[in-house]
Amino acid sequence: LETVRRKMELIRNDPTSPDTRLADYLLDLNPAATDALTNLALGGYFAGRIWTLHSRFRYFDPVKRRAGLPEDVGALVEKLSADSATLVLVNVNAVEPREVLVQAGGYGEHRFLEAAAGGQTLPLNGAALQVKIEPGCGARIQFKMSRYANPPTLRRPWDRAN
Repeated sequence: LETVRRKMELIRNDPTSPDTRLADYLLDLNPAATDALTNLALGGYFAGRIWTLHSRFRYFDPVKRRAGLPEDVGALVEKLSADSATLVLVNVNAVEPREVLVQAGGYGEHRFLEAAAGGQTLPLNGAALQVKIEPGCGARIQFKMSRYANPPTLRRPWDRAN
């Protein structure tokens, strides 16, 4: 929180005006820190100002057909290895189930080979898996994956063949 306070103070006391500073000047003063969120939720890392997402997972809301975690869904990447990743998904809504589309990699560049949860293993061969989470429930899913097995794409999972 001290970092947020310090950056907000720097913004409040900024002596420059919009017509005298470069467009990206305030980026270093932005109090929002997304690095930790990228690490914990996506199994990725922030590559500086390159703005390329390097991650094991990316999420989509298949109901609203948009990128990102659905409302009431939390994700935590618990463990990474060269050919696997453990993901915990939780639905904090106590009444409604939720569905989340889990993509292998930020751009679908990885391939899921299998998913194991609750003592069951599901063989896979694709870049995405749709998961239904019951109200107030969660699941720990161990994915086996082949990294960089697919050509990267910006197309959403429902706009391409898996």
